[in-house]
Amino acid sequence: MISGAVRGQGAGDALARHLLKAENDTVTVIAARGLGATGLVDQVRELVALSVGGRTDRPIYHVHVNPDPGIRNEAAARARWWRLFEAEFGLQDQPYCGVVHVKGGRGHEHRVYGLVRANGKVADLAWDFPRREKCSRIVEFEAGLSPVASKHARSIVQRLRADGRADVAAWLVAHGSTKAARPVAATSPQERLIEERTGVQLEEVRRLALAAWRASADGPGFHAALEVRGLALRQGRKGPVIVDGAGTAHLVTRVIGAAARRLEGNRILAAEVRARVHGIKLEGLGNGHGTRATPRRAGAPAARDCVGAGVGVPGGIVGVRRPDRGLGRPDGGGSRHVAGGAVPALGRLRALPAVRALTLRRRLSGLDPTVASCLAATERARAAVARIEEWNACEKERAWRLWGMTDIWGVPLR
Repeated sequence: MISGAVRGQGAGDALARHLLKAENDTVTVIAARGLGATGLVDQVRELVALSVGGRTDRPIYHVHVNPDPGIRNEAAARARWWRLFEAEFGLQDQPYCGVVHVKGGRGHEHRVYGLVRANGKVADLAWDFPRREKCSRIVEFEAGLSPVASKHARSIVQRLRADGRADVAAWLVAHGSTKAARPVAATSPQERLIEERTGVQLEEVRRLALAAWRASADGPGFHAALEVRGLALRQGRKGPVIVDGAGTAHLVTRVIGAAARRLEGNRILAAEVRARVHGIKLEGLGNGHGTRATPRRAGAPAARDCVGAGVGVPGGIVGVRRPDRGLGRPDGGGSRHVAGGAVPALGRLRALPAVRALTLRRRLSGLDPTVASCLAATERARAAVARIEEWNACEKERAWRLWGMTDIWGVPLR
């Protein structure tokens, strides 16, 4: 049994349209629970309306389950999984709607649950990945199948024993699930979305980055080898990053480590990567993003200009830095820590001929005086979003580490 889930706001009709796509052989809308609307679009809207006043800004939980091909009675397996799932998360009385997709003769089911209860509280979805996988392991055990590999096998065994399902726990141990190597996905769901949006495959970026790593012996050599292969090394918020042709930044330690593990079967430690790139003076990303150049796939020839990897400028002329661009000028866009800085830039402005200076004054006088304040507000908003995302990532990682653990009184740690 394979399941997946996404929690969101449910705003708009995008989710309903996605579930009703005609890319499947058949799409069957299932009977909803606790909803008065008849069409799926209106049902999702009603779920969102029911969440008004709830203590969350993400009241919608989209879950799908796909039975194992070895299970003959798919409908019965799905029904059993949903009962276990609702009991696990306390969703037995929550409204939902959904569809059943059939593709290639196999069916899988999507459900959209409302998470806000009648009293305004929100259903607890902590550690939802291993909790959903626990339900899948129970269905596989009852169907007489072998367990699907899972990196949460040890935690699932502990929770099964605590829930009184020692038979399922023993079945997992007997099949070696707790000792098997943890499977590692080639890309995360977020990385796959980025690949679809930019057209640049992460696996190709990894391959080129590893080739540059092997072709160099020190930091400057690695930097140059990346440029030759159409990639760029820049300074990100958490350390050096590799920027691909579409302007997407990838943490260099992760790219090199994952490339070595997948392509060579060994590990290149993050400390080794950081030691090689330490001390290199790198350009910054600007606004926490990549160069955002005209999309160019990884591996294409690097542009020979001073704007950065993948940023082509006709005639080699450096353009004016825009608010949503990376560092694009030789003086680093006025940053004090960059060579040149603001003083030489002001000197060049004062040295302009009278005619060009007059033209520049006329153009500047036509600018909206509120632009600067708007840009400053935008920067503050972006910085706030970055801090919130970083905090959420830390909380999620902490929740994974503490799942299944208790203090000395037996109270779960969260």
